[in-house]
Amino acid sequence: MKKILYILLGLILLVVIGIGALVTFVNPNQFKPLLTEQVKKITGRDLVINGDISWRFFPTLGLSVGETEFRNPKGFAEPNLVQFKQANLSVSVLPLLSQHLDIGEMRLDDAHVFVQTLANGHTNLDGLTDKKAQPETTTDNSITTHDQKAHWKVSVAGIKLVNASADVRNDQTKMVAQLNHINFTLDSFQPQTWTKATFDIQGKVNALSFSAQGSTDINLAANYKNAKLKALSATMNMTDGNTEIKNAQLGLDQFTLDKWSNVTFAVNGQVPNLGFDTHGVAKVKLSTDHNIITVQGLKITNDLVGKMLPRPTVNLVVNADATYDISQKLALVSQLTINANGTKASGTGSYLGTAIPDIRFALSSDNIDVDSWLPTKATTPSTSNNTTAAEVNTSMGVDTNVDSSTQEPDLSALKNINLAGMIAIKQLTVDNANIANVKIVTSVKQGVAKINRFEANLYGGKITGSASIDANSALPSYHLKNTISNVDLLPLLKAVANNKLLAGKANITTDLRGHGLSEANIRHNIAGSIKVNVADGAVYGVNIPELLRNAKAKLKGEAESGSDTAKKTDFSALITTLKLGNGIAATDNFHLASPLVAITGQGKTSLVNESIDLMINSEIVASGKGLDKIKGIAVPIHVSGTWQQPKYNLNIKDLFKNNAELESKAKKEINRGLEKLFGDKAKDDNIKNAADKLLKGLFN
Repeated sequence: MKKILYILLGLILLVVIGIGALVTFVNPNQFKPLLTEQVKKITGRDLVINGDISWRFFPTLGLSVGETEFRNPKGFAEPNLVQFKQANLSVSVLPLLSQHLDIGEMRLDDAHVFVQTLANGHTNLDGLTDKKAQPETTTDNSITTHDQKAHWKVSVAGIKLVNASADVRNDQTKMVAQLNHINFTLDSFQPQTWTKATFDIQGKVNALSFSAQGSTDINLAANYKNAKLKALSATMNMTDGNTEIKNAQLGLDQFTLDKWSNVTFAVNGQVPNLGFDTHGVAKVKLSTDHNIITVQGLKITNDLVGKMLPRPTVNLVVNADATYDISQKLALVSQLTINANGTKASGTGSYLGTAIPDIRFALSSDNIDVDSWLPTKATTPSTSNNTTAAEVNTSMGVDTNVDSSTQEPDLSALKNINLAGMIAIKQLTVDNANIANVKIVTSVKQGVAKINRFEANLYGGKITGSASIDANSALPSYHLKNTISNVDLLPLLKAVANNKLLAGKANITTDLRGHGLSEANIRHNIAGSIKVNVADGAVYGVNIPELLRNAKAKLKGEAESGSDTAKKTDFSALITTLKLGNGIAATDNFHLASPLVAITGQGKTSLVNESIDLMINSEIVASGKGLDKIKGIAVPIHVSGTWQQPKYNLNIKDLFKNNAELESKAKKEINRGLEKLFGDKAKDDNIKNAADKLLKGLFN
């Protein structure tokens, strides 16, 4: 027994002597050059240890490293990639004899990390993962034993990251993230054993401030390359002055590579004029190579409330399956469905996270009613009640100092995205118009948005076209081309503009361009042409043959006919070309043909104030209906007023100026009428002078 005791005392004495010798003869600061040399060799970067490296003896043997800096290459905003004030590491000595590395608490104080992406795409992390340490060349004096490759058991009493911070800058996207008060604690653990980790962090991303905290159980693999998680729970809140996330929660039942995890999340908050309450679930899996994230059964439910919505409340539900390739920064979305208060759409899509994100999509829907999502149009008061538009706006709470018709839309987002996609809609309602079988091919690239192809069925006919908007100039420019074929015009105009003035089968070709997308700029700057060909139609609101019959009656001194004939003029063809520019739409080739009357015309309308100034020449081309005597006579009709209230007047002056025979007949009929009315007094000078003034006003 005494021998055993002596042996133990001897071992303890050897350990004490060894420690004393270690402290006396080995200065850990002599390892500084070796450490910096190896770091330089492996990474190409400088490691600067400004503080001392010193031994620690309590509660275990270890090292304490003072202020240390790991340098950045030249050209970055801060000199150091990583720096810390103090790092502590301790190791139990006796377990080393049995190949057990028993590490005490590892603590890192006031560490700071700085990561920057330059405008050219280079980062201060480039090269760190590419360079690998070259193995040392062994010599005959080197000793390689089986013991050196033996498996060691490692355990750690705990890890603490105290008051750490990080700055992340991306000069390409102008993103600046500042993370501070980072604290992380990992309880005592060893590989393949569950232990608890907790964290809390505060920081800012540009103007957004946030804080987060959470905990999870963690289990490291024996090779330390992978980890399992369970019972993950995290909460967060954030604000930037306009947006407030009051509470965000994330839950994860477990995580193991290549196995499904059940994820839950919820977030509620407020943006200007909009409150939201969002929650969702999904199954998530990460591949064994840590590269592919697969999501199945994703369901996100959004309850939205706010003044900016077209409805008081909106319930938006999104379902999808997706995968994300981390190395390619590519997300693929399949089985996507969107349901917004009963309006449904489905499709697929992809997202490529390059400097300018690239999006591809294909969407389809059975029925979309755009009108139901637009604000209710205010009824324009009639002029008879003397209520002005300004008074209406004031009563509705609209700021009359801001003219919405001159405000240009913000299209800056078009410069920061590339997009291409297709949309198919079986039934679409826009501005009360019913459109069927809609197909749209669209794209956005380098600030130019295009509808490369648009086609749809429209009131018995078809519409095809294309359009583009270029947002790269001070005022966006646009170009619109479309063709309407064999469309029933009356129900279309009635639906879109509540206008019942024109009927027929329309064939219309449009080619328009301009700059500025506000209502005022469109009206002032639009230019191009609209070619119209309407067959088998009618103009409502005027009966030109009846106007001519009444004109004939006036010439003969007869009473106008009180016909109950509908106020419309039938025609077999209406052809015209409208030329637009400088706020005016003008035509010089208006032609309407019918079996009874032929009409030609020219004139213009103002796109700014919607006034009309159109001169139409009507000529009877058929006999019958009491019009035989004026067959072949061109009768000028002046159309004036506005788009909503056009006025039609027979231009008697021009009629007689162009026909001396009619003028002579009319004067005789008027003199005969005066004689019947005044008898012999008709020859009185005063009456003659009055009659002459009347005739001059009528024929001159």
